[in-house]
Amino acid sequence: MKRILFALLLALAAMSVNAQQRVDNPDTVYTVHSIDQDRFKDVIADWGAADWNMVSPRPVVVDFYADWCMPCRRLAPILRDVAQNYHGEVDFYRINVDDNPDIASAFEVRSIPMLLICPLQGDPRSLVGLYTMQEYIRVIDQTLKK
Repeated sequence: MKRILFALLLALAAMSVNAQQRVDNPDTVYTVHSIDQDRFKDVIADWGAADWNMVSPRPVVVDFYADWCMPCRRLAPILRDVAQNYHGEVDFYRINVDDNPDIASAFEVRSIPMLLICPLQGDPRSLVGLYTMQEYIRVIDQTLKK
């Protein structure tokens, strides 16, 4: 039984790695990248600064999640599909709140999943809860004024 479970976990891990690899052709896979609070400062914005100043060349959506959170787990495949919808025009990241409590506190993450939608101009907007793919696209488009 342990061998079967171990084999299943290995297979799921391999599928996850393959799904997240970027392929440079018309069928490019756009995905959600895991980052930590230090990398956030390098690729999105300095979350500790007094003024919000994006460093990313594209708008960004950040998923604040935890491994133990069932709605967060249900959101993961939805968010991958949403990322595909934007064809690289918007970058998607995820941050584990248990491993990065300082940034979770800075953005007042009180409930998860929580998305932080960061347009190039203006302040970020948060969206808490689990919704349909269409609702995420609607809110992202509205926030990015598409």
